[in-house]
Amino acid sequence: MRRERIIKAVNSLREALHAAQIRELLRVARTGQQADGVNRTQRILLAYNEFTRHYQQFGDEEKDLMTFFGLNPLLDLAFWSSLIDGEQAVNRKLLSDVDVGAYNVIFVMPKLRELLTRDTDKGELVIADAQGVEREIRRVRVLIAEKERSLTDPQIVINVIRSMDELYGSLSALHPDMGVSLAIGSIDSGGAKSFDFFGAGVVMDDLSTLLVNVWDRVKYSPEENFRYQIEVAMMAAGFVSRIKEAQAQQIIGEELAQRTMRVVAKSIETLFRSGAYTEEMDAGREVRASTVLKPRTQLIEFKHEDRADVKRDDARLEAPGPSAVPMPKAADILRDLQDQLDLKETAEAA
Repeated sequence: MRRERIIKAVNSLREALHAAQIRELLRVARTGQQADGVNRTQRILLAYNEFTRHYQQFGDEEKDLMTFFGLNPLLDLAFWSSLIDGEQAVNRKLLSDVDVGAYNVIFVMPKLRELLTRDTDKGELVIADAQGVEREIRRVRVLIAEKERSLTDPQIVINVIRSMDELYGSLSALHPDMGVSLAIGSIDSGGAKSFDFFGAGVVMDDLSTLLVNVWDRVKYSPEENFRYQIEVAMMAAGFVSRIKEAQAQQIIGEELAQRTMRVVAKSIETLFRSGAYTEEMDAGREVRASTVLKPRTQLIEFKHEDRADVKRDDARLEAPGPSAVPMPKAADILRDLQDQLDLKETAEAA
């Protein structure tokens, strides 16, 4: 799981627990206290409804965190039914485990989130050049589509960085007064490699827009004529017209104009063939880049020891069943994690 996804998952899960007032509800159930003027059943149903509403927006990362912290009982209708039935039906050990998990998400994980947060996580930064002039730079995040347990070929990383540098340099020719070189603010991994590239704001906007426009026009294209389709897409997106306009305004010469179009087309092709895509190419689109693009080199996958993974059953929030499958306890999950850590330490020591 990438660092950024951990931060987002912690925020989403914490917000869901807060909105449903899970810890307050568990405290009342464990102590038998009852707030004045509050219908107990109504309060439980409202909490269930609120948590369910947030859960429908969860991704795999949030669901994994629920498993790690022993919060999966919140997906079991039998758990909520026992809260409604009252003190005799409540498993106090289970309530305690869920309460501890909720406490860790609400109070402990935000501290870890602060450790993971970096200054370069901002989309915009202000830098000073060699002459002390302040300039604003903007971020474009590029990811590499990979399988969950794959090792990256170094040549893929080289191709992505080189292609982004060439693409940025070519687009900068249309803005000769920018004076800001491309820079890498951070690199992250976990499920997919990501690179935060920073450069002059207007150039990065052009770069991001061009990649999205080209992708939207080539996403259904066969690989046999990929380069040709990219060149056609650049023309349809208005990039070729823009090059000719810059040439007419004598911003660039004819030779540089021809070279810019060749380099831009080649760089985009290399990026796509390396499985590289931007967040905008992947978010809220009919065809998501991460599901189509993949590195063209053979991926190396590492194996892990098979174990009885806890399976999530999203349907538990939709329909009650007379015999709910018992959820794993937090202690079992933590013991399982400890076994994995012991195995890892033994392997590293060897």
